[in-house]
Parts: sequence; C-alpha cells; structure tokens
Amino acid sequence: MASDAFSGAKSAYTGFFAYINAVAQEIGMERAVNIFTKMVENVGAMQGKMMKEKSGIEEFDAKTAFPLVKSVPESLGVSFEVLEESPQKVVFKVPKCSLCAAAQEMGMDAKTIENMCQASSIRLMDTIAKQLNPNLSWQLRKFRSSPDDFCLEELVLGK
Repeated sequence: MASDAFSGAKSAYTGFFAYINAVAQEIGMERAVNIFTKMVENVGAMQGKMMKEKSGIEEFDAKTAFPLVKSVPESLGVSFEVLEESPQKVVFKVPKCSLCAAAQEMGMDAKTIENMCQASSIRLMDTIAKQLNPNLSWQLRKFRSSPDDFCLEELVLGK
C-alpha cells in the first residue's frame, strides 16, 4: 500500500510543481510559495484540530503526538525510521519522500527542493503539531544531500 501511496503522491506532486512553476512565471517564485504556505497553514490548523478532537487526549508530548502527526505524510507514502523517542523529542530519518522525488523528477535543484519542503511539508507538519500542543514543533534538522540520502527531522516539545 505504501508504494502505491508513494507513486500516487509523487504523481500528484509532479503536477503541483508544474503548477507552481507556471504560477511563478506569472507572479514570481517567492510570491507563489508564500501563497501556498498560507494555504498549508490553514489546512494544517484544520487537520491538527480535528486530530486533537478525535483523539480525546488532553496533554500531548512529542511521543504521544508523533503517531498521529506522522499519519499525514505516511498516507502519501513517506516513510520514517525513528532514531530517538522520548516525551520531549522524537528524532527520525525520512528516507523516502514523495514530494522530494517529484521535485527531483521535475528537475528542481536541491536548494529549491529544500526551500519548498520548508515552506510546505515542514510548515504543514509544524502547524498540525502546534494544534495538538502549542509547545510542539516539527523541524527539519538535515536535508538530504542527494536522491539516495535521507532527511533528518524531529518533533520537539518546548523548543
């Protein structure tokens, strides 16, 4: 199922990046990304609020929030490898990412892909996490240096 989700999400993201490139030609890349980021924040706030209401959990720390929050990118075929897990911090590798694969397929350079990731995926995940607990943050610690590399991310309480 994960590879089907990965392939489907990669295909959708390829279309998304083609759209962003077309919009950027009209209004500039910075403005196009800023508008997309606002949309991502609205979606993340809605998703996070719904997750919190459905869970019935009042007090989220990093360890209790991680399984809920990671379900969003997992539904898009993104894989995780947890390296460290505690109530204060969950550190994990992201070896397979449909957004990154699509951007690479579209010929985007690594710096542009990293900027898009920060403005979209990381912002979405951080916004969702903050709905569960305003003291949580989802952060990108290391962006992949090549298509075969991995990203290193974390969900942190109180940072």
